[in-house]
Amino acid sequence: MIIIENTPAYLDRLVPVIEEYRVYCGAPADAQGTRDFFERRLADGGAVTFIAVDEDTDAVMGFVNLYPSYSTLAQKRLWILNDLGVSGNFRGHGVARALIRKVLGFAAETGAVRVELKTRADNTGAQALYRSVGFEIDQQHVYYQVPV
Repeated sequence: MIIIENTPAYLDRLVPVIEEYRVYCGAPADAQGTRDFFERRLADGGAVTFIAVDEDTDAVMGFVNLYPSYSTLAQKRLWILNDLGVSGNFRGHGVARALIRKVLGFAAETGAVRVELKTRADNTGAQALYRSVGFEIDQQHVYYQVPV
């Protein structure tokens, strides 16, 4: 397995993995919408997406999607780990852990103050993984959201 930054050459292989993730998270299937969205992110640089690629088959095993943000208090960049998905064909092989390690290295290289993420309260498997690589639950803040 290798971890690389996504390129247009991998989009056809990446979209089905993202769609599997989206459907798992309760979103309706929309392969064309997903393709369009990720083409725009590649074009505008609005996200950084790393993919895990099987070196034998060149299949996309999983992906992690980062969005940039900034901390006024720290006066530094931070990264939002917004999406992490692994194809069902490759679960249990350390793909998610390898992708997260890539993210943490990338964040350090870019001078980020931290990486933030959220996960569903019932996703205990993901929570255990996040804790095992150093993430901690933020006990100091309460996060709110409102649909617009």
